[in-house]
Amino acid sequence: MRSEVWSDLVDQGRLLVRLGRLLTHRHVEIYDGVGPTLGGMLAALSKGGPMRLTALADQLQVDTSVASRQAAELVERGLVERRPDPDDARAGLLDLTADGHAILQRARERSGEIVAAALGDWSEAEARQLVDLLTKLNGDLREELCGGKERVR
Repeated sequence: MRSEVWSDLVDQGRLLVRLGRLLTHRHVEIYDGVGPTLGGMLAALSKGGPMRLTALADQLQVDTSVASRQAAELVERGLVERRPDPDDARAGLLDLTADGHAILQRARERSGEIVAAALGDWSEAEARQLVDLLTKLNGDLREELCGGKERVR
């Protein structure tokens, strides 16, 4: 491919990231007060299940102290709970509460509604093709940037 196409791809990727943030800030965060940072933590716990703070920080690619402050806020808000690790009584696990699941579900539904409205004239096949291509792009970039490690989400 021409070198210009790579630059165009990077530009479109940056635009997509900015629009994703705009979607979260303007249309999702305002409903439940959970922005992209806390929402990312909720999503990681939803996908990965209960986990230790260090594992969560590693998944989110943030310092443990940052993850600790974010987790404390989510615990205080009743969206995440701390409980003992059954495999190691000295350690604790973080897990979503029912309220945490509910907020995450509402945010996903709202995001999905907005994307569906924006892509209303797309066929399901076009939307599926985009999902497949973005999945491939994310996997290939993860491999190049992280050596295949499941760290970039």
